[in-house]
Amino acid sequence: MGPILAASPWWAPILQTAIGGAIGAGGAIAGGAFGSWFNWQHERQAIAAALAGEVEAEISVAEFRQFRPIIESCLESTKAQGKLVYLRFSIDDHPFPVFEQNVSKIGFLPEDLARQVTEFYSYARSSVQDLRILYSQDLDNWPLPAAIEFLESMIKAIDVSNGLAKALVPNLRQEAARTWKQYFGLR
Repeated sequence: MGPILAASPWWAPILQTAIGGAIGAGGAIAGGAFGSWFNWQHERQAIAAALAGEVEAEISVAEFRQFRPIIESCLESTKAQGKLVYLRFSIDDHPFPVFEQNVSKIGFLPEDLARQVTEFYSYARSSVQDLRILYSQDLDNWPLPAAIEFLESMIKAIDVSNGLAKALVPNLRQEAARTWKQYFGLR
């Protein structure tokens, strides 16, 4: 006859169940945390791509509609004639829908990129406000030097917006393409 096996203690199955439960719970928590983090990474990439598209579209529309050259031409004519010359441009009530719908998620982007996005949209909104003033007010009632200064400031705001946009778009595209492996420096 073989050796007599000692009976397992009564607590062994309970301990096995507890250890298995702890491992399962830990896995579920880690899986849920990774899933949330992975979703956050996907959201970060999607926001960066969408903002890049919107900024590119805004630049394209401004160039197509010739805002800066037209305003500059009006300014030159005003100075040459000593009489105000300007055109009116209508602007959509919500010219930046992607930004407006995702403003609460800008913090998903890296700090420097979020700052760049905020800076660009601040200048872009300023340009939109200027175009709305140009559209809605009768600048003929303004003193000529104030109207000239206003047109000059519009050109400056457009130039700053364009410069910020040209620096911002490649950074947004790079962020949109950055994978979770790159986020951790694995690639």
